[in-house]
Amino acid sequence: MDSSVVFNVATTGIAVVAVVTSIVFSARQARIARHANHISVMVDLLQEFRSVEFHEQHDYVCTRLGAEHAPQVGVRGLPAEARAAFYSVVYYYQSFANLAVFGLLDETLMVTVLRTRIVSVWQAVQPFVERERELRGESGGGNYMSIFEELARLAAELPPEHVRNSMPQNRRRLSRLGQLR
Repeated sequence: MDSSVVFNVATTGIAVVAVVTSIVFSARQARIARHANHISVMVDLLQEFRSVEFHEQHDYVCTRLGAEHAPQVGVRGLPAEARAAFYSVVYYYQSFANLAVFGLLDETLMVTVLRTRIVSVWQAVQPFVERERELRGESGGGNYMSIFEELARLAAELPPEHVRNSMPQNRRRLSRLGQLR
């Protein structure tokens, strides 16, 4: 075999290894960047979650809204204070759902963190949302809060033990990657 052929085969092999290595590292870097985006979005949205006012409105929506007001009025028929609490809480979760729909947030991550709260809010507001859809009619009522409704459905389907079961898997994965000590 001629030495130039051996040299060409060796350099081609090195080039192939370099390209494959570059592709593997690029894919890993893209995955890390995507997760970094999810973390910053979650942190920003969870900032409001730490406010006392949000928790008061959340408790109001989940415990008093249906007891104090008839769903037949829809959302638009609620008194100002009740409507403000509804919008604050429901649109908060709707923001998460919208980000998940557009792929800016991992819906499993979000639903894992907020599962119980999403389900309880949806159960409390569902009769009001359904009536509001009727009041809005064909022109825009059918889609009212449909993304939040879908988020609540996903949250309800996620088993309660999902977080507990995910933690050991994540520890093993991070340990394999050398990121957990």
